Amino acid sequence: MKTCTRRLQQEEGSILVVALLIMALLTMMGIWASTTTESEIRMARNETFYKRAFFNADSGVYVTPKLISTAFDNGSGDPDLTGTGMTYLGAGNTFTREILGYDPHDTDNDVAFTLMSHIVEVDVNRVGLENLVGASAEFAAGAEGIGSGSSGGVGVLYQMDSRGSGPANAATTVSAVYRKVVGTPGGL
Repeated sequence: MKTCTRRLQQEEGSILVVALLIMALLTMMGIWASTTTESEIRMARNETFYKRAFFNADSGVYVTPKLISTAFDNGSGDPDLTGTGMTYLGAGNTFTREILGYDPHDTDNDVAFTLMSHIVEVDVNRVGLENLVGASAEFAAGAEGIGSGSSGGVGVLYQMDSRGSGPANAATTVSAVYRKVVGTPGGL
């Protein structure tokens, strides 16, 4: 019996040490989980900001072809932007002159608008012409006076660089090429 009592007396406090080690381990795991969660929340928020900037820039690529086609078809003066929320960034009539190829491409943005309180700016560059091959559908449209005709036509190529901004200084640029087919109503 003395042996059992002595063994119990020698192990006093060992449970306390084991409990403290387990508590320290659980505390460290809790801190790690909290830090990981905060990082993931920040990453998700930044991804949302980037996507908003991307969609804003994408909207610039979507609306600009309508403006290019209108400027191309009118041929004189910049299209009226009243009520659209869009503004020209250059001096008077420079957008249409650049679209028609009268003025060389400038590196400044041509058009700007605000979308969800964030600015979208689009730079348009006339990059060239391409000859289009005629097809039966184009021939029929040409016979009605609205298409390119049986022998094909000409497409004018425009490079559009749309820069969209988002919350927390998020920004992205979307580039696209638009082909304006001469003699057809245009825009997306």
